[in-house]
Amino acid sequence: MRCAILGGAGFLGRHIGRSMAAEGMAVWSVDRTLPQPGSAPWLAGEVQADCFDLASWWDRVGGADVIVHLASSTVPATASEDPVQDAQTNLVGTLRLLQALRHKGARPRLLFASSGGAVYGRPQFVPLSETHPTLPMGAYGATKLAIEHHLRIEEAQHGLPCRILRLSNPYGEWQQPHGVQGVIAVFAHRALHGQPLDVWGDGSVVRDFVYASDVGRAFVNAARHEGATRIFNIGGGAGHSVNDIIHTLEQLLGQAVERRVFPARPFDPPVNVLDIQRAQDELHWAPTMAFEEGVAMSVQWLRTVP
Repeated sequence: MRCAILGGAGFLGRHIGRSMAAEGMAVWSVDRTLPQPGSAPWLAGEVQADCFDLASWWDRVGGADVIVHLASSTVPATASEDPVQDAQTNLVGTLRLLQALRHKGARPRLLFASSGGAVYGRPQFVPLSETHPTLPMGAYGATKLAIEHHLRIEEAQHGLPCRILRLSNPYGEWQQPHGVQGVIAVFAHRALHGQPLDVWGDGSVVRDFVYASDVGRAFVNAARHEGATRIFNIGGGAGHSVNDIIHTLEQLLGQAVERRVFPARPFDPPVNVLDIQRAQDELHWAPTMAFEEGVAMSVQWLRTVP
């Protein structure tokens, strides 16, 4: 089985690629950037190309039985700053990809990484199941949800098999700490360098974190899933507060961590945790990495990052 990962050079792409290769798949990375030489020995090959331009990579990877769609040019903050760019790049880009597959007559299984936080919006009940209303509060979630709908339509009208994985907050090795996403990586890196951590409110806000290697296994199982269900929550199975993260880092580092406390932000829901029962029942998947162990592994890798 041949697998093409759109965004394969990124943090999640590396974990998913390693998991797919461990199951015997020939994995190709398609990305605007290339992995550092020798840093991804599990890859069958890599192509530097526009992920949404099928003609630029399909023949070079020898076609694909599975496409993992991780390609995104935005995160929630940048999508809200420029929703037009977000839609033009990510939504229209995905539509171009689907149209090209249709014209080629290719029907690989497409696995789409959606957002288990952004597409649901403010929680009406917790944990959030796949049946929770989808009322995004920002452009990022709206675009992810629109792509979900187009995948549903593509399968119904043109037979392209799809699975949608709504991820909580992945973390782990290879997650860069210098961006605007990934609180565990950001906090751990700042703590390692003696820098204060920015906390909004009293630190009681709870979020769902899932280790990236567990996400990789979820994609492997979704690639082989034969049931009728198309949408799955993929999360850590429990919530952890900002205070939990800081306490875990202090235990690992053996010292107190400085905080800079700011007023609570009104748009931050107090709790956001996914219900992963459907994935357990139908994908036969569950997270295996304990939170404390995952944070420890993240810290260990971040010690190598300037």
